[in-house]
Amino acid sequence: MEYDWERRPSSHAAAIRWAVPDREGIIDPMPTAPIASSPRLDWAGVPEPVRRSVEATLGSSIVSTVTQVGGFSPGAAVRAVLADGRRVFVKACGSALNPDTPDLNRAEILALGLLPGSVPAPQLLTSYDDGDWVALVLEDVEGRRPGLPWGPADVTSMTTSLGRVAGTTAPAPLRTFAVATNVLTGWDEVEADPVGLDREVARRLPEMLEHQALAGDVTVGSALVHWDARNDNVLVRPDGEAVLLDWAWACSGAPWLDTLLLAVDFVVQGGPDPHDFLRTTALTRDVPDRDLRAVVACVVGVWTDRARRPAPPGLPTIREWQAHCARETLRWLDDGAWRR
Repeated sequence: MEYDWERRPSSHAAAIRWAVPDREGIIDPMPTAPIASSPRLDWAGVPEPVRRSVEATLGSSIVSTVTQVGGFSPGAAVRAVLADGRRVFVKACGSALNPDTPDLNRAEILALGLLPGSVPAPQLLTSYDDGDWVALVLEDVEGRRPGLPWGPADVTSMTTSLGRVAGTTAPAPLRTFAVATNVLTGWDEVEADPVGLDREVARRLPEMLEHQALAGDVTVGSALVHWDARNDNVLVRPDGEAVLLDWAWACSGAPWLDTLLLAVDFVVQGGPDPHDFLRTTALTRDVPDRDLRAVVACVVGVWTDRARRPAPPGLPTIREWQAHCARETLRWLDDGAWRR
């Protein structure tokens, strides 16, 4: 079987002009999206004991690798060919590169080990953890990134896969949405330290805290939630199945959360009208707009809070990207097309 060993950057690794329809259906160009990618560590840069252990567990040596560029981690992310002909995908990172990534890798290892086979996710083959470096080896999914702006066929594939995720009960060891993510505390962080906050946003803090309180109630649920459904976390197989990658934030919550986050990606990166999408998709069409807006406001809060902070190790441009996302999503939150 032939695999697509593409080297092109993810959507976040290039400046692209997006376009989204306004509420009258006219396409308005969005500002040029900033670069938000991290230089990746090559496989040769991973400590030798880690590489040796991965190969020993796989029972075959790695003979060639292709580093996958883009994404929000400085760790290694490689598509690898083994001496016995198998192909795998390997992620590895140590705390010196970024203090948060090893824990995210651990969370993904846990999640992938719990997911039933019906969930559109890559198979976890093996993992490594020495207390500092954490690696996971996955099946090498044959597929492509969805196009940008999101097109109808890819939206359909993604919506179908999100429906399968939402129809799955979250395995008990996974944490709740409130605990697993930082979505419901972003505006608390902003209120506690408003330094550098835009004056108009500061004026609206009480409103945003009300949204956040409501979101805490409406996001509760027992459905499996991926909560990282972005364009660069998806591969579409030749048969049209959308496979979700990066399961570090997997949790239990309301079944419509991932569909809403996909609509946010349309706002940030271009795609169909997000309101039309939410009103015609089974998982969100009956959810009150006030509930949807409450979660969108929380997403704005997280991005607003993070964008003011110094860039974390290995991610020099992420704050500019988060500021862009906060601006565009706040604009969507405030448009007049929401049903009151």
